[in-house]
Amino acid sequence: MLFIVLVIAAFPWRTSYKTGGVVFKRFWSPYYRIDYVGPPIRNILVNMIGHQAMVSREAASPAYALPYSLRHDAGGQPFGDVLIIGAGSGNDVSRALEWGAHRIDAVEIDPVILALGVSDHPDHPYQDPRVAAHLDDGRNFLHATSRRYDLVVYAIVDSLVLHSGYSNLRLESYLFTDQAFQDVRRDLKPGGVFIIYNFFRQGWIVARLSEQLKKTFGSEPLVLSFPYRQQIYPESSGGFTMIVAGDTEWLRRAFQVHPVYFQPAGRASTPLSPNGFDQHPPPDEAKDWIPFGLAQVINPEKLLPATDDWPFLYLHRPMIPAHLLRGIVLMALLAGLLLLSPFLEMALEGNGRFWFDGRMFFLGAGFMLLETRAVVYMALLFGSTWMVNTVVFLAVLVMILLANLFVFKLQPHRLWPYYLGLLVSLGLNALIPLDFFLGLNRALQVGGSCSLVFTPVLFAAVIFAAWFRQSREPNQDFGINVAGAMIGGLAEYTSMLWGFRWLVLVALAFYLLSWSFSHPIPISLRRASSK
Repeated sequence: MLFIVLVIAAFPWRTSYKTGGVVFKRFWSPYYRIDYVGPPIRNILVNMIGHQAMVSREAASPAYALPYSLRHDAGGQPFGDVLIIGAGSGNDVSRALEWGAHRIDAVEIDPVILALGVSDHPDHPYQDPRVAAHLDDGRNFLHATSRRYDLVVYAIVDSLVLHSGYSNLRLESYLFTDQAFQDVRRDLKPGGVFIIYNFFRQGWIVARLSEQLKKTFGSEPLVLSFPYRQQIYPESSGGFTMIVAGDTEWLRRAFQVHPVYFQPAGRASTPLSPNGFDQHPPPDEAKDWIPFGLAQVINPEKLLPATDDWPFLYLHRPMIPAHLLRGIVLMALLAGLLLLSPFLEMALEGNGRFWFDGRMFFLGAGFMLLETRAVVYMALLFGSTWMVNTVVFLAVLVMILLANLFVFKLQPHRLWPYYLGLLVSLGLNALIPLDFFLGLNRALQVGGSCSLVFTPVLFAAVIFAAWFRQSREPNQDFGINVAGAMIGGLAEYTSMLWGFRWLVLVALAFYLLSWSFSHPIPISLRRASSK
């Protein structure tokens, strides 16, 4: 059955219809519902939100050409070797080709979006022999590649979705950590440039990224915005922002001579366009030009950098947002109702006995955190792809199966050795940082990380199977375990406060509480007899 599910997931499902000469298609990729409006419009929507449009290099689209036109007009050599993370349907790839790149690695995580770009982009950039397309997670590619680049671009990297329902990670979370920027720096040639551009929703996000890039590259990054602003404040919102790091002296010098750079509005920017640093349009022609200039990022507060342990770029500070707190309260109430349901049943019957098994409750809570840990850890090491998620869940199920077979065969009665093994393995998970296995030999990376992550899962599954085998009320105990799992799911939100590494300590506390309950607690409810 699992194999059938994997086969189904591997092939995107689609429907299509035609209206007014335009073909509308709907796909289900491993990450999104994708609605596509075919030629000549070529718009892509994900989860019914506008995501990207395929734009010909002959159309007015200054953002895509800006890194290359700035380089050209500042007198620099064209970027030869280019890496584009978030290549999507090919707009950024097309502009890099137009401006002289001789080798481009284009990385995109979604197979449907990449396939649409290959088949329908008007410039056909993916058919160019200078382009190598990679269906991969961006962070995984950054860390694994042995190539070196003149330019690395994060091209509007915004997934709009969570990586998994088991964690609060977004697909791009591990691209914006200190460790990811160190990977970028390693992948650049001497004199290489790193550019991030996006529609960042808050000014403090730009401030956080600027501080991280300054720490990584040792110099202040350059920031440009559209609409043009001289200062970007923490509360600033909307607009296009481009951050330039690495070797920025060529651009800094150009702006020292000409503080404002102009691109023609409503016309495509090409290598034959007038030099934007030399333009001085009169006021009555201002609407025909788009101004760009360096912006000062105003950051009066110290922002916590995003790291592999705390990869929450879009959190202003360690906190649990209010909308999530409301969900936590609701789920806690549901878990409470699940625990109280036996009491309600006994109250209606007038008598009965309910066995509250604290062991089962806290085993459920701890196990949910182990699953979260596994998803997060493997996403960092092997990429935030649907296949990695599938392998993680398969491995957890295999651990559960092995544990049940072990208990069925050996029928262990003394569980303290397994609790001890569980606590020791959790302690190792807390002590060994998330990125410890990055960069190691592949066999050692896979073997070591899987042993570290799944050993506590195996011990926990053995303990659960052994206790469940001895259960007096298996139906009640299973319900208690599910209620505990709900509480464990809520505890996962503490990662927003402390980071994923120390989430293991919360799981360890749950398992210690489970061990402390030697027997179920009988709770009786009888109706007083009337005389």
